[in-house]
Amino acid sequence: MRMPQGKKATIKDVAREAKVSISVVSYVLNSSTEKSISPATRDRVMEAAKRLQYVPNRAASGMRRKHSMVIGVVSYWELDVLVFTDMMKGITRKSSAANYRILFCHRESKQDDVSYLQYCQDGSIDGIVFIAPYESLGLIDEAFHIRQMKEAKVPFVVLNGSTHEDGVSYINVDYCGSTYLATSYLIGKGHKDIAYVAPLELHYTELERRLQGYQDAMSNSRLPVRCHDVKELPDCLHGLKAVVTNKSDTAHSVLQAAHKLGIDVPRELAVIAANTEAYSSYLFPPLSTVRIPAERMGELAVETLLEQLTGAAEPKLIMPPCALEIRQTC
Repeated sequence: MRMPQGKKATIKDVAREAKVSISVVSYVLNSSTEKSISPATRDRVMEAAKRLQYVPNRAASGMRRKHSMVIGVVSYWELDVLVFTDMMKGITRKSSAANYRILFCHRESKQDDVSYLQYCQDGSIDGIVFIAPYESLGLIDEAFHIRQMKEAKVPFVVLNGSTHEDGVSYINVDYCGSTYLATSYLIGKGHKDIAYVAPLELHYTELERRLQGYQDAMSNSRLPVRCHDVKELPDCLHGLKAVVTNKSDTAHSVLQAAHKLGIDVPRELAVIAANTEAYSSYLFPPLSTVRIPAERMGELAVETLLEQLTGAAEPKLIMPPCALEIRQTC
């Protein structure tokens, strides 16, 4: 028997081809030991399934098993980025504790590639932790992917999202809190003339929230706001006593500019970055930073997804607090 072109074989077709009942086919293909089936019959069923190129409906068998016990992780991040690796540590730890395995899907920058949804549709995974890239990278249309997951009725959680879609749970970086914490630390050390240095010409959610955190901290202490674009280095450092930057790479540029001008860090200029990179502690001097709680974010993403799978979760936005990592630049 050969299936018509474009038509997929069903378990009924396999049963007819092997001249057995549908239940026998199910027992054989699921390697069930509940029923005694002769080796000859098993071979006949397997040969029929192979001939018809039959692909079992994992979603249906998954319904019988309740769950596949596998979580899909979809990521557009570079694999060597510290925040990503920390997120994966948290995801792995919490998944393992709940007896779940992980199916990792690393995507390239293809805007409309939603091939990862097939793993939910065939029952291979129970839900998705979608790790969105920084909006400023422009790799994907996050809202498009959320719509596709919604339409596929896939349980999912967005990690590091920049959208605000209804009915969606987000575990996000507290970008505003990161710069607020860094600026408040410098204020607490007695600094009053604190400048913010970042790529200000760019307008993305992440950058705007970080700028807001700095402005809020300065405003709450009734101190003047002073912002400089990173392109203004090194000239903008003249006369400054303290600097908060959006990220460690910007702070690295500040340290290089200070060295070029003969400005001593931290004696003449205090510097702190609103995120930590793997190299932050290896800069000279070692850079003071704000640690993004990426591991905790990964754990929370899995916890939230598992709540969805039990039907007990309401959509939520969680932004766990950041933490200071003070080294030698302030």
